[in-house]
Amino acid sequence: MTAPLEIRYRRLLAIYPPAHRHAYEEEMVTVLMEGAAPGQRRPALGEAVDLLRAGLLARLGRGAQGLRTSAWRDAAAVAALLGAVLLTAIAGRRLIVGLLYARESGDPMRAFGLDGGLLIDVAARSLAWLAVVVALLLAARRTATALTIVAVLVEIAAIAVWLPSQEFRAVRMSWALVAALLTVALLVLSRQGRPATVILGRRGGALLAAGLVLAAAGAFSLPWWSIPPQILGLVTVPDALLLAAGAMLLAGLHRIPAGIRRRILVLLAPLLAVPVAQRQLEQAIDISLARSVTPGIVVVDVLLMTGVPLLAFALAAAALHLRENITVTITRTPEQAA
Repeated sequence: MTAPLEIRYRRLLAIYPPAHRHAYEEEMVTVLMEGAAPGQRRPALGEAVDLLRAGLLARLGRGAQGLRTSAWRDAAAVAALLGAVLLTAIAGRRLIVGLLYARESGDPMRAFGLDGGLLIDVAARSLAWLAVVVALLLAARRTATALTIVAVLVEIAAIAVWLPSQEFRAVRMSWALVAALLTVALLVLSRQGRPATVILGRRGGALLAAGLVLAAAGAFSLPWWSIPPQILGLVTVPDALLLAAGAMLLAGLHRIPAGIRRRILVLLAPLLAVPVAQRQLEQAIDISLARSVTPGIVVVDVLLMTGVPLLAFALAAAALHLRENITVTITRTPEQAA
């Protein structure tokens, strides 16, 4: 008679592709049963999660298995850091702009009894993601993971707070939640790889830190000028600082080996596609004229916020595959050689 534990193991192994089960199921069941404790009736939670994860990866095929290599894990560590930096920068810039607007025009929420209401969510989001960035720069990976979960909860709370009174504001904020979840996924992928600071190296890390300082200086310099001064009449000082920060960031990434750097770009593609999806969403639902958030708008939001990043990842991964696996050979005829 088959033991209940063996039955449950076989149910978990059903997640694997049929060909894999045909070749390895009996061996895997034997190993699992030999490692079970006396009298054990159910698989341990960690064991069950590991089997389900490995089975899903097997079903996704060789492409998904490739994401478990060290190059992809290293790329995910750097991409997660850049994702946290992006979320910090956007929320921080909106906080600065909101403070400027409140100083010059007064708080528009005061009439509703919500003095400072427009700034609370961006301030909380800025601080939450800034804490994640600091933890990642210090290579405190467990702390960074915990702080990332807190930051995601802050994003969810910000949407929930605005939903009853300003439902379209919640729709406009959906991109941040998607970007936050993608950053969490990158951290999970990188958990067995090297920290981002190790991959960047001393010089790369110094360039990244300098870029962050310049970006912060550009953002916090805005409140000091009613009209920011320009450099050679072409660009304002805050924008020049942000451009310099971007140059520092690119210089830091350039010091990473080419194979990892290409994978960073592939993993960043979904993150960079999220704002594009947001713009497409607002155009698709004609948000300036819509009167209320309908179930149809929610469906369009979900489809675009999942479909566009997935498409961006697929295209970037295909480009990487072509770059690394296809070689173009040019054959010359004797006449051309002459």
